[in-house]
Amino acid sequence: MEELECPLAFNELERKAWQFAVTAHGEQRRKYHQEPYVKHLERVAQTVMAYGGTTGMVMAALLHDVLEDTPVTQEELKAFLEETCQGSIVKPAEVLQMVLDLTDQFTKQQAPGYNRKRRKEMERQRTATTSGRAQTIKLADIIDNTRDIIAHDFSFARVYIPEIVGLLEVLKSAQPFTLYLLACYEVQKALFRLEEERNSLPPEETPALEG
Repeated sequence: MEELECPLAFNELERKAWQFAVTAHGEQRRKYHQEPYVKHLERVAQTVMAYGGTTGMVMAALLHDVLEDTPVTQEELKAFLEETCQGSIVKPAEVLQMVLDLTDQFTKQQAPGYNRKRRKEMERQRTATTSGRAQTIKLADIIDNTRDIIAHDFSFARVYIPEIVGLLEVLKSAQPFTLYLLACYEVQKALFRLEEERNSLPPEETPALEG
């Protein structure tokens, strides 16, 4: 594993969450440019921090993919948080719940027999019931993923971006509203780029936008 440096802006608890995420994600890389996966987590956490997120929220942002994308179990994450947060004002149960809220529950493995469209709709309905803090982290995640996907994968963007348009409709508990506006701006900008690309193709090659 290459040497990674924890961002200086993180405090002691956030640095411990960062290190846990680095170890959990191991050699995982971002799909398009092969950067260490933790870089995505750092960007999400830094966005949460920039928009007034608490230490617990920053920790959850750094850990938001460990249950979904690594072998780490819920019990292992709970034990880490209880030990790490001991003696601090951060409540480990709240951080764990945010991570659970941010973990997809309707994957192919967990919801076999449902197609992607139905799984995403079930996920959207579940996300609507999650906490405002989790929804704030989700907005930061959407911003980073949208920028990445529209820059590197127009084919998948045709599927992903319309799904995110629907998801944004239920993230009304997120704070501050300026972060919600930024996420909407990034998604609308991506839709505009998709439309530009669609209009530049000959009629016989024009793909239909999903949704």
